[in-house]
Formats: sequence, structure tokens, C-alpha cells
Amino acid sequence: MEMTNAQRLILSNQYKMMTMLDPDNAERYRRLQTIIERGYGLQMRELDREFGQLTEETCRTVI
Repeated sequence: MEMTNAQRLILSNQYKMMTMLDPDNAERYRRLQTIIERGYGLQMRELDREFGQLTEETCRTVI
């Protein structure tokens, strides 16, 4: 996942806010914030791991 420094800063701030809003998952958000702030390329893959993708053909079949 490629991100500009501005995008990384925005995402880092969002994780910081989530830490305050959701104390039960604070440790997870702190870890993700650290990954973003330090630019750990290998671990940054975790951020988009949960995103799925369907091809246009599959979508048309479902519709």
C-alpha cells in the first residue's frame, strides 16, 4: 500500500482518535498507528487485508 506523508499523517491521527473512542481496542489502534507513523511496508499490508474486491463480471452475475 503506497501512501503519501500527508495520507499517513491523517491515518495516524484517525488511529489516535479511535484509541480514545474505543478503549477496548486501543492496543490494536496503537499498533496500527505505529505501523503508519514508522512506515513499516511489510506490516502496512495488514491495513488493506480486510478489503475485498469483486470483478465487474461477478457483480453483473449477482445482479
